[in-house]
Amino acid sequence: MSLLAYFRSPFPSQKGFSAYRMPGIAVHGPLFFAFLFVGIFFCLPHPPLRPLLIVWILAGLYLGRDIAIYCHYAPLLTLLSWTAAGAVLIKPGPIARFGASHFVISAMLSALLAALLISVAVYRTRGVDAEER
Repeated sequence: MSLLAYFRSPFPSQKGFSAYRMPGIAVHGPLFFAFLFVGIFFCLPHPPLRPLLIVWILAGLYLGRDIAIYCHYAPLLTLLSWTAAGAVLIKPGPIARFGASHFVISAMLSALLAALLISVAVYRTRGVDAEER
């Protein structure tokens, strides 16, 4: 299976006994917006980093989806996700000031997030070829 198959469906099915059904979008939505806002705070003040905002958006979509699925099995993770998203939404000032004044750290965090996203995609798609044969 291709690595790109991981990026096929940002919103999985909610039919039947899908793990995304509960809490699903209740976790995925806030996490997406938290990633988006942090990406805006870190990348928008620095013109060379603006293309890296795509990394933050993709991480919000796909890592948010994976975390939402794990929240089905670990309800405490739902509360942690909401707390993290709430912290970004309630106190955006310190995050925005930090991102605006630290170009290198913003670039490094964006690169680390891209590496994490790719490593999760590799991990989630690596055993599928063997199962299909």
